[in-house]
Amino acid sequence: MTKSTNFNYYEADNVYGALFFQFPKVLMYGEQYRHLSNDAKLAYMVLKDRLEYSLRNNWVDEDNHIYFIFTNQELGNLFNCSEHKVIKIKAELESIGLLFQKQLGFNPKTKKNEPNRLYLSKLDVQATDVYLRGEYGQKDAQSLATSGISKIESPHDFVGSLATSGISKIESPQDFVDNSSQ
Repeated sequence: MTKSTNFNYYEADNVYGALFFQFPKVLMYGEQYRHLSNDAKLAYMVLKDRLEYSLRNNWVDEDNHIYFIFTNQELGNLFNCSEHKVIKIKAELESIGLLFQKQLGFNPKTKKNEPNRLYLSKLDVQATDVYLRGEYGQKDAQSLATSGISKIESPHDFVGSLATSGISKIESPQDFVDNSSQ
């Protein structure tokens, strides 16, 4: 295979150098967060990432709560959207109790309007939201390996289970023999 000179390949010695955002599974599967817009979910991840920066800068208030500063303009630039959209995203996070904004207003010492302090709430995570989730509305847990199989006589019969999807009963290993050539 020839290497394209314009393509920026991942190579074995540099694949681990990239940093990633963490996307909490509860934002996708949790009943109370599932209705959030994708923009709000992404914003939560970005704001959560900003907490690390706050800790490095010792941005902790008098009640020992970590806060951060992220102006609407910064968020708008990051998300490539208008200030109106940023305000809508923040309001969505506030409405579900994931974001709190403390307005500082005018500071007479600096003679400037200070940006809001933003506080992020921890996510409410239940085991059923991320670990015991199934298909929406499914009552009984079902593994991927046994999907569509209603009866297996012994564990040895399970060889080739992916090819048996839809079989209602397996009595013996001979049931796996391909009879199509007969």
